[in-house]
Amino acid sequence: MVMKNKNGWTSVIEVFVSILLIAGIMVVVVNSNTIQKPKISEQIYKEQTLTLKIIQMDDTLRADILNNQLSRGITSTIRNTIPDYLLCEAKICDLNSECILDKTVNKEVYAKSVLITTDMVDYSPKELKLFCWKK
Repeated sequence: MVMKNKNGWTSVIEVFVSILLIAGIMVVVVNSNTIQKPKISEQIYKEQTLTLKIIQMDDTLRADILNNQLSRGITSTIRNTIPDYLLCEAKICDLNSECILDKTVNKEVYAKSVLITTDMVDYSPKELKLFCWKK
Protein backbone atom coordinates (compact mmCIF):
# COMPACT_ATOMS: atom_id res chain seq x y z
CA MET A 1 0.00 0.00 0.00
CA VAL A 2 2.85 2.39 0.75
CA MET A 3 4.27 1.68 -2.74
CA LYS A 4 1.04 2.79 -4.43
CA ASN A 5 1.18 6.19 -2.69
CA LYS A 6 4.77 6.76 -3.84
CA ASN A 7 3.83 5.96 -7.44
CA GLY A 8 0.92 8.42 -7.24
CA TRP A 9 3.11 11.23 -5.91
CA THR A 10 5.72 10.52 -8.55
CA SER A 11 3.08 10.85 -11.26
CA VAL A 12 1.82 14.13 -9.77
CA ILE A 13 5.38 15.54 -9.67
CA GLU A 14 6.03 14.41 -13.25
CA VAL A 15 2.85 16.13 -14.46
CA PHE A 16 3.70 19.30 -12.50
CA VAL A 17 7.24 19.43 -13.95
CA SER A 18 5.85 18.84 -17.45
CA ILE A 19 3.38 21.74 -17.05
CA LEU A 20 6.18 24.01 -15.79
CA LEU A 21 8.37 23.03 -18.74
CA ILE A 22 5.61 23.73 -21.29
CA ALA A 23 4.77 27.06 -19.59
CA GLY A 24 8.47 28.05 -19.64
CA ILE A 25 8.73 27.29 -23.36
CA MET A 26 5.60 29.34 -24.04
CA VAL A 27 6.99 32.31 -22.09
CA VAL A 28 10.23 32.20 -24.09
CA VAL A 29 8.35 32.03 -27.41
CA VAL A 30 6.01 34.90 -26.50
CA ASN A 31 8.91 37.09 -25.32
CA SER A 32 10.93 36.42 -28.47
CA ASN A 33 7.98 37.61 -30.59
CA THR A 34 7.76 40.91 -28.71
CA ILE A 35 11.45 41.70 -29.30
CA GLN A 36 11.16 42.67 -32.95
CA LYS A 37 13.31 44.58 -35.36
CA PRO A 38 12.54 48.27 -35.72
CA LYS A 39 9.54 48.91 -37.89
CA ILE A 40 10.30 49.41 -41.56
CA SER A 41 8.71 52.87 -41.49
CA GLU A 42 11.11 54.02 -38.77
CA GLN A 43 14.06 52.79 -40.82
CA ILE A 44 12.82 54.51 -43.98
CA TYR A 45 12.28 57.80 -42.15
CA LYS A 46 15.82 57.60 -40.74
CA GLU A 47 17.23 57.07 -44.23
CA GLN A 48 15.18 59.98 -45.60
CA THR A 49 16.26 62.28 -42.76
CA LEU A 50 19.92 61.49 -43.36
CA THR A 51 19.59 62.15 -47.10
CA LEU A 52 17.76 65.42 -46.57
CA LYS A 53 20.35 66.61 -44.03
CA ILE A 54 23.16 65.89 -46.49
CA ILE A 55 21.37 67.94 -49.14
CA GLN A 56 20.52 70.69 -46.66
CA MET A 57 24.16 71.11 -45.63
CA ASP A 58 25.53 71.39 -49.18
CA ASP A 59 25.56 75.03 -50.39
CA THR A 60 25.45 74.09 -54.08
CA LEU A 61 22.45 71.80 -53.61
CA ARG A 62 20.73 74.45 -51.49
CA ALA A 63 21.18 76.98 -54.29
CA ASP A 64 19.71 74.51 -56.78
CA ILE A 65 16.64 74.04 -54.59
CA LEU A 66 16.16 77.78 -54.15
CA ASN A 67 16.27 78.08 -57.96
CA ASN A 68 13.63 75.32 -58.31
CA GLN A 69 16.09 72.93 -59.98
CA LEU A 70 16.23 69.23 -59.20
CA SER A 71 19.87 69.03 -60.28
CA ARG A 72 22.00 65.99 -60.95
CA GLY A 73 23.70 66.62 -57.63
CA ILE A 74 20.42 66.29 -55.75
CA THR A 75 19.32 63.17 -57.63
CA SER A 76 22.72 61.51 -57.27
CA THR A 77 22.82 62.31 -53.54
CA ILE A 78 19.41 60.69 -53.16
CA ARG A 79 20.42 57.68 -55.26
CA ASN A 80 23.70 57.22 -53.33
CA THR A 81 22.27 57.55 -49.81
CA ILE A 82 18.93 55.77 -50.07
CA PRO A 83 19.07 51.93 -49.77
CA ASP A 84 18.50 49.79 -52.87
CA TYR A 85 15.19 48.41 -51.63
CA LEU A 86 13.56 51.86 -51.95
CA LEU A 87 12.47 53.98 -54.87
CA CYS A 88 12.43 57.70 -54.13
CA GLU A 89 11.34 60.86 -55.86
CA ALA A 90 12.08 64.41 -54.75
CA LYS A 91 9.94 67.46 -55.29
CA ILE A 92 10.64 71.15 -54.70
CA CYS A 93 7.65 73.21 -53.57
CA ASP A 94 6.95 76.76 -52.49
CA LEU A 95 6.66 77.12 -48.74
CA ASN A 96 2.91 77.61 -48.34
CA SER A 97 1.74 75.45 -51.22
CA GLU A 98 0.53 71.88 -51.37
CA CYS A 99 3.42 69.52 -51.95
CA ILE A 100 2.21 66.12 -53.12
CA LEU A 101 3.58 63.36 -55.30
CA ASP A 102 2.61 63.89 -58.93
CA LYS A 103 2.07 60.23 -59.73
CA THR A 104 0.07 57.38 -58.27
CA VAL A 105 1.95 54.65 -56.44
CA ASN A 106 0.07 51.54 -55.35
CA LYS A 107 2.30 51.06 -52.34
CA GLU A 108 2.75 52.73 -48.99
CA VAL A 109 4.55 56.04 -49.58
CA TYR A 110 6.80 57.56 -46.91
CA ALA A 111 7.30 61.33 -47.16
CA LYS A 112 9.77 63.54 -45.35
CA SER A 113 10.61 67.17 -46.03
CA VAL A 114 13.15 69.84 -45.21
CA LEU A 115 12.99 73.63 -45.48
CA ILE A 116 15.59 75.50 -47.45
CA THR A 117 15.11 79.19 -46.72
CA THR A 118 18.06 81.24 -47.92
CA ASP A 119 21.41 81.19 -49.64
CA MET A 120 22.56 84.32 -47.75
CA VAL A 121 21.63 86.50 -50.74
CA ASP A 122 17.97 85.89 -51.52
CA TYR A 123 15.16 84.90 -49.21
CA SER A 124 12.85 82.62 -51.17
CA PRO A 125 11.98 79.67 -48.92
CA LYS A 126 11.40 76.31 -50.54
CA GLU A 127 10.49 72.88 -49.30
CA LEU A 128 12.31 69.80 -50.55
CA LYS A 129 10.10 66.78 -50.07
CA LEU A 130 11.33 63.24 -50.48
CA PHE A 131 8.78 60.53 -51.29
CA CYS A 132 9.93 56.91 -50.93
CA TRP A 133 8.32 53.51 -51.31
CA LYS A 134 9.52 49.93 -51.38
CA LYS A 135 10.36 48.42 -54.78
